[in-house]
Amino acid sequence: MMDLPVDQIKTELGTLAVNLLDALECGDQTKTLAAQHAFTGTISTLWSVAEVTDIDPKFKAVSRLVVGWAIDELPKQIQDPANAMEIKRQLKIFQRSLVLLN
Repeated sequence: MMDLPVDQIKTELGTLAVNLLDALECGDQTKTLAAQHAFTGTISTLWSVAEVTDIDPKFKAVSRLVVGWAIDELPKQIQDPANAMEIKRQLKIFQRSLVLLN
């Protein structure tokens, strides 16, 4: 089994989630879109690796939980500032999910 640097991944994803939450709080759509692109891009890259790598099933399960939302739904939702509350709710669920990764 290949060991991915789970702590490093958790830290990076946590930071990207906080950055997106902060941008949403500020109401700056340009910053929000940039933060969303970084968040979605990182998750997309990690998912590509996870799909072809023999990794801890717990990590893969947590990844699968957010991939669909982060890659498919978030880029559409983020276009309308009226979705900010729902996006924040989803990001907080994501942050709690990161705790499951050990």
